[in-house]
Amino acid sequence: MDAIKKPRTLEVTVISGESLCIDQTPVTENVYVVVRAESLKCWNTKPAKQEVGTLSSLWNEKLMVEVPLHAQSITFEVQCKTPRGMVRSVGLARIGIWDVIPKEDKCLEMLSYRLRNWEGRRSGIINFSVKVASNKEQDTEKELKDSKMMVNSGDLKAKIIGVDHQDMNANNHNDNNGHVMGIPVNWWNYVGIRV
Repeated sequence: MDAIKKPRTLEVTVISGESLCIDQTPVTENVYVVVRAESLKCWNTKPAKQEVGTLSSLWNEKLMVEVPLHAQSITFEVQCKTPRGMVRSVGLARIGIWDVIPKEDKCLEMLSYRLRNWEGRRSGIINFSVKVASNKEQDTEKELKDSKMMVNSGDLKAKIIGVDHQDMNANNHNDNNGHVMGIPVNWWNYVGIRV
């Protein structure tokens, strides 16, 4: 029995953007960042503050991004709103998730990536930092590595106590003697009952 694993949470701080442009025209107003981690959920920053006399946009905004366990990449897309209210993509950076996640849990990674537009042309640079968020639940799961596991059975409001298969194999001294108890999900197919 495996407990349902929750997505990991990353603390992403979008710091700034440099030389942001659309069709080689500098973009300075209503610029924001959309962060996605291969899910339907996305996280947006507020519009950037523009540094006087430069082409840099400052966000310095912290986002708590939930990364599903199946995710292979994280995407940073810089967008802007035109005076007519249309949203245009300035550029995006799709980065492998293992390139972004720090090697140590309490470490902070400062990263800069080149943005590309949909045609593959350079459209600026985005600077951000990433840190693995520390949840109390994640910390307690690491500390409580017991052989017993509690699973809530939903509507029945009962708890089932199971034994971890690694402990069973350690007690038997033979990896092939493990056994499984349970009822298959489609049990009526196994006994010839037609529903």
